[in-house]
Amino acid sequence: MDVNWQPGACLAPVQGLAQAMAQGAGDLPEGNLRLAAFLAGQVIPVLLSARMIVGHAGRAHDAREREAHPPLDGGVASERDQDLREGVEQALRWFDDLHATIAESGHTDAAACHLLLAADLRIRAGGIEVGIEAGTLPAAPGKLRHTPTGSRALRELLQGDRELGAPGTAEECVVTPRAPGAVGAGGILRAAERRYESALAACTAARAPHGRAAALLRLAHVHRIQGRGDTCRTRLASALDAAYEAKDGACAALLQVHQVLDLIDADSGEGTEAAVAKAVAVWGRTVGSTSWVHGLSWLVRNRADSWYAEGYARSGDRAEAFARLLSEDRAPSSAGPSAVAVPTTDTAVQARHHGAALVLIDLEQREHLARIRHDDQRGALDLTRCLGVVRTAKAFHTQATELGDPEVAAAARARLELAVHVGELVVRETGTGTETGTGTETGTETGTGTETGTGTGTWIADPMRDVLAGLRSDLAACPAQESLFHSRRAREAGLGDEADRLAQQALDRARSIPDDVLRCHVRCTALTDLGDRARARAEAERMESRLPALQAAALWVRLGDPARARRCLPHVGDAVENSWQLLSLRAETAGGEGTPTREAGEYALRGLAAYEEQRNRLARDTLRASFADDPVAARLHHVAVLARLASGEEDAPAVAFGQADRVRTGFLGAVRALDAAAADPAARAAVRHWLATEVRWAAEFEDHVAALRAERGGAPGAATAVPERSPSPSWPSDPSLPPTSHPTTAVIRRRVDTAALRLGEAEAVVRRRAPSALAAAERDVVPDPAAVAGALPDGAVLLAYHLFDDALIGWAMTRDTLRCEPLRGRPGGRALTHQVVGAARRFRDGCADPLHEGHGQDDAALLAAWLLEPFAEVLDTARRVVVVPPAALALLPFHTLPWDGDVLGAHRPVSYLPAAGLLPRLRERGDPRPWRDLDALLVGAPATDARHRLPELPGTAAEIAEIARLLPRTTVLTGARAGRAEVLATAPGHEVVHLATHGVIDELAPNRSRLPLAGDDALDLADLLTAAHAPRLLVLSACDTGRGRATAGGDVLGLTRAALVTGARNAIVSLWPVRDDLGALVMTRMYRHLAGDGQLTEGGTVDVGTALHLAQQEVRALGHAAREAEYGRLTRRTGGASGTADGRRSWAAGPRDSSPARLGPALDDRHPYHWAPFIHVGV
Repeated sequence: MDVNWQPGACLAPVQGLAQAMAQGAGDLPEGNLRLAAFLAGQVIPVLLSARMIVGHAGRAHDAREREAHPPLDGGVASERDQDLREGVEQALRWFDDLHATIAESGHTDAAACHLLLAADLRIRAGGIEVGIEAGTLPAAPGKLRHTPTGSRALRELLQGDRELGAPGTAEECVVTPRAPGAVGAGGILRAAERRYESALAACTAARAPHGRAAALLRLAHVHRIQGRGDTCRTRLASALDAAYEAKDGACAALLQVHQVLDLIDADSGEGTEAAVAKAVAVWGRTVGSTSWVHGLSWLVRNRADSWYAEGYARSGDRAEAFARLLSEDRAPSSAGPSAVAVPTTDTAVQARHHGAALVLIDLEQREHLARIRHDDQRGALDLTRCLGVVRTAKAFHTQATELGDPEVAAAARARLELAVHVGELVVRETGTGTETGTGTETGTETGTGTETGTGTGTWIADPMRDVLAGLRSDLAACPAQESLFHSRRAREAGLGDEADRLAQQALDRARSIPDDVLRCHVRCTALTDLGDRARARAEAERMESRLPALQAAALWVRLGDPARARRCLPHVGDAVENSWQLLSLRAETAGGEGTPTREAGEYALRGLAAYEEQRNRLARDTLRASFADDPVAARLHHVAVLARLASGEEDAPAVAFGQADRVRTGFLGAVRALDAAAADPAARAAVRHWLATEVRWAAEFEDHVAALRAERGGAPGAATAVPERSPSPSWPSDPSLPPTSHPTTAVIRRRVDTAALRLGEAEAVVRRRAPSALAAAERDVVPDPAAVAGALPDGAVLLAYHLFDDALIGWAMTRDTLRCEPLRGRPGGRALTHQVVGAARRFRDGCADPLHEGHGQDDAALLAAWLLEPFAEVLDTARRVVVVPPAALALLPFHTLPWDGDVLGAHRPVSYLPAAGLLPRLRERGDPRPWRDLDALLVGAPATDARHRLPELPGTAAEIAEIARLLPRTTVLTGARAGRAEVLATAPGHEVVHLATHGVIDELAPNRSRLPLAGDDALDLADLLTAAHAPRLLVLSACDTGRGRATAGGDVLGLTRAALVTGARNAIVSLWPVRDDLGALVMTRMYRHLAGDGQLTEGGTVDVGTALHLAQQEVRALGHAAREAEYGRLTRRTGGASGTADGRRSWAAGPRDSSPARLGPALDDRHPYHWAPFIHVGV
């Protein structure tokens, strides 16, 4: 009996009836003794088993309903539910067959209760159509209508359960979100409340504490749903007293768990979980039931899932930690289960953090496989573990597909192959007389395993064959998907011909995909990328009737046919993962073929409100950033911008400007978190540590995703011309953990669990010291264009852009004017985004290559025509330009684009901002003090261990020494002193932080980016957040420090973002590899202008943008010989070596990264490679 006993099958009413019978009967006659034995020995165990069977079947049925999106032709296979129907019917017959024995006893109350419970079983069967007549709840016999206990109380409880929803809802603490103003919701709850009050009165009059506890538990749940928290807590406390009075440990444990869940929901009572879990576990191991405790753990995990689905990651993580404590599962600490809430797989999946989800899912599969291999030595087949291997392989493939990474997709192929092998083993074993069950031995309470026997039949093998068919289809799709992902990577790199070759390869490989729907999606995507929308539409039209309505609508939107998509929407129903997904489709189809209408804009704004509400529930910056990397949300922003512009209202350009900038301001949530703790140094330190620990958590997963990429090379035939990424650094993500070349599953689990535990602990400290920091992101607002304009310096023009699909929109803002210029691509052709991004990447790569003749002048002319010429009138008179690029153009050096016979940055400073909304904030924090009066930390020329094979950087030593001469209040760390501990201890409090070293950057893993220091040390993103305390100037004088990963949410994850989160007012970063000697020339000249008598701003101090501009133009004007001569003078003045032994600076010295050095002098002394890698981020 204990095997099946869990919440949702609670028998408090039956127990109360038995107690009342015993109290009122005195010495029971022999017949009643037999009845009591029958109830205890057969009725209750069968009822528990039947409820378990019906419950599992109901959940399986609901899951199939959610997944089975009906195709447009209306065909839905029904045979898949046959096994569920047969199982439910058998369970109902088992319980029905007991009625005759009860009726023979002559105890009418017991017979009535049996009928009530039988009806309740049919209600629990829900949507599963059974062959046994369902009927309704029977009326109690007339002579029992006035009985205060027995069937009357049970009838009221069951009827109340029916009013409330699915039976077991109250006991399982199920809180289903109701739409605001849902029809009848209040009346239903009031009806249930009346039933429970009636049952409570009956049980109170009969002095039946079991029944009182059951009724009070249900009343508390009604109040929980109504949002009456105080009343709910009062009812639960009364129920707990009744349970203790009845000596019902199971009910008391359930009520204590409910109390903890309510505390989690209210975001209070942290720490209560551990005490309650310990008490419940002790009860379960001694006088209680371990099965019931495992059921409580399952109940808590279900509640965690509901919180995750609604975006409440913090509540979900606390519930998951509580569930681990209850079940004593493996926890993120070798010391045993922890009560600290840590990010889980569900958190990662719901937040679209694909890296974390991939690693955690992969670990789960590895652990299932290890258990299978262990059990295989005993000749046993562990069905649960086998299903786990299959489930995790499918989940891994889903995450890899959403990530769009070709190497990870190749790793998914290996896991699908393994899952197919395991699934075939299950089919083979279950079809040969081996009975696979849920007990390792007969009579055991928990675990999974196999028993040898007969009669298993096809109830395992047939569903597994269906699953295997899906896995084989996914496996067949992998080669085409890998080619498609390689194609997109090549296109982003500006390699159009190679991208087209790979897209055609994907199209050819898609022919081998057996699943028609999946094949259609892959082929349509490849054809669209090739610019052949006519063939893509023909493909979609052939398959439209086979596609689920939601997929068909989304496909037609992607193919540029909103009218066809609109016809699919009425068939979608409720099969939508989130509300903004459907609202996005409605928004994109409301405008027809032309400009979005006001209705489209209203749909888009409603979708954005729902999306942002859920995003803001993710208190962690890392999760908010990954959640924002959502193409659906990006489309909502896009439609909202277009609808604003099309409104024709006088302020339409300004409102559209604010809407476009809104997508770029997500990183300000982390900035506001620091603001929330500004008044308390300890609280601010806690928030900094929390943000840094978040980055380390994300970097830990990026380390392991890099290992997944390295498992198998790129797909056969993949591009070889795609630029190589920076080599993976050998430093671990967490400096306290040793590097591991080939970590075992146990080591990986320990590392990710340790990172998660540290993040949970850091967040717990913030919750105590600065709770408002966790809600800082909820204060997101649309940027105010008037405030942005007011913050612009005199004579400055701000250029902001919105780029999506076939639309490029630009704004030119001055203090007094705002001009908007939209540009649309060719209808039906290749997306304008592909053209602009490809040209930008090719132009940037040309600037980064000193041997590149012309450095992409054709692309430069196109980019200038797209981005600058529409605003020629304001640019010609601008004394300064501030560029706010879309994330996809974050690497484009606007200051080197051709303009007026030269380049844009030749005669005016060009500064950059990730979001226009940041401008007023930076201007408010102005500091008029001269630069020579500021404390500066200068770090350079670190003595990196030779094992890392990074070349020495004599230029950085000269750079640091010269800056120290110019700024008298400096602390210098070079050579062996330039270690991580020294930098972290010294940096806080310095208003200028200058770091000159190598840069190790990975766009695919931005949190792993770092600046190598002395020995094995390195300064990573997390360290930057800890070390830099709102400096006035933060300089990252290394290679590629401005690179990062652009997201669909408008963010660019990397060192620049981290610099702004620290509160830095000005940052200097690089867009490509920096030559050591030329970097020293530009940097030292910049500081000469800052410290000397250069051009002044209104505040009387030299501004950073102007100082960098002057330095760059001066170095640009120097020829090769002049540069060498100046560098020689610089190194001699600072006491350093200029290069090789003969005293000449060798061109083979190499850049400040770990890529191969570029040899030979450039063909053009004025090439941007020499003078333009650095940009100013700020005002």
